Amino acid sequence: MHELLKIAKYWAIEPDILKSLCRLDEIKSLSFQSERRLSNTRSVMIRDGTAVIPLHGPITARSDLFTFFLGGTSLSDLAKDFQTALDDDQVKAILFDVDSPGGVALGPSEMADAIFKARGKKPIWSYVGRNCSSAAYWIASATEKIIANPSALLGSIGVVTTIPVQEQPDSEGYKNIEIVSSNAKQKRPDPRTEEGMAEIKRELNDLEAQFIEAIAKYRNVSVNAVKNDFGQGGVLIGKNAVASGMADSLGSYEEVIAELNQKISTNKQINFMSKETIERSAINADFIKSEFPDIAEKLAKENSEKIRSETKESSFAEGKKAGFAEGIKSERERILAIEEASLPGHEDLVAKAKQDADMTADKLALQIVAREKQRGTKYVDAQKEAEKEMPKVAPNFESASQEKAKIDKDAPLEERAKTEWQSDAKLRSEFADDYDAYFAYKKASEANQVKILSTNKN
Repeated sequence: MHELLKIAKYWAIEPDILKSLCRLDEIKSLSFQSERRLSNTRSVMIRDGTAVIPLHGPITARSDLFTFFLGGTSLSDLAKDFQTALDDDQVKAILFDVDSPGGVALGPSEMADAIFKARGKKPIWSYVGRNCSSAAYWIASATEKIIANPSALLGSIGVVTTIPVQEQPDSEGYKNIEIVSSNAKQKRPDPRTEEGMAEIKRELNDLEAQFIEAIAKYRNVSVNAVKNDFGQGGVLIGKNAVASGMADSLGSYEEVIAELNQKISTNKQINFMSKETIERSAINADFIKSEFPDIAEKLAKENSEKIRSETKESSFAEGKKAGFAEGIKSERERILAIEEASLPGHEDLVAKAKQDADMTADKLALQIVAREKQRGTKYVDAQKEAEKEMPKVAPNFESASQEKAKIDKDAPLEERAKTEWQSDAKLRSEFADDYDAYFAYKKASEANQVKILSTNKN
């Protein structure tokens, strides 16, 4: 009302008619009579399941007298209102009603990221009625869809700063002089110098690069597209903004609300009706619900039970598949462990262990050690019996030394074992001509897995 009165002198209209027009803002249209304030929010209105979040006026970091009296938007309040609408079950869609020239450049990135990460939870759109510039566009670009009025202005992508420089003394005759510490020469860059101007420009360019990269990510376009096609710091009118990719479509506020309501209604139908039911239906679902509520309730119940059954079967199948895969993995690991624990001469135990699902590598190792211990005991007993029957002769150390000299100590175990076996008849007798048993004993002895006790005869 006040804005109209201020520019009344530019109107070519009867005063009484102008006064009537000025009272229009005091009358709520029928389309807005269904709106109500969303609980626990500063200024969010909910209408037919859509939460309308105003993004109006200059954008500041926090609420202050400026935002209170001039109707600006604080990022702190905007973040709280958005999260409340996002968490409220009665809110099925979110619409940012944007009419802002922008504001602070430090802070919108966090708000925009929160919106972008919330995509998919609920439809999140932006409508631009008049102006969506600078920081306001940074935020709006993070929504899933931007619809602009044909006369709306979008863009002004970039960063600007204003640095006051005192050239003359103030009214009291004082002139401020800043002195910066030696290691903080960039703390107060002097815009009157080339070095100072370059430093300020560098900071602005860094922030602008973040701005452009964010928009490219949110709008799913390249950085070069943002730099070249999104106004280069200027603003684009509705249709040109759509043509360049800055906005998705043209429309009015009421058209956007209607489209969101249709989307919400469609989502509701999908939730309680199967795809097949929708395809077979020749009658609008809302008509069935209104005229035949009993039938609609029955269809919803049947479909809900079907969905639960299908979900249960699907979950069981997925669980069965995952369990089968895990079982195969465990069995493969058990077989590999058994093979690693095996020793030559015990192939029968290894084969049996592989067939027994309860047999582990540790259990097999104990069985092998027990068998080797038994074989060692038999070997000791056989050695004792052989010593009883053999004539007592003095040992020929020279011959023994010559026999040992034939064995290469650095040769592989299998080669040394074969050499000893072939050159020592007594050894072959002790193991009853069973080389496999001797090799298993030799392998276990060198691995310190078998300890053979012998008597020391004086």
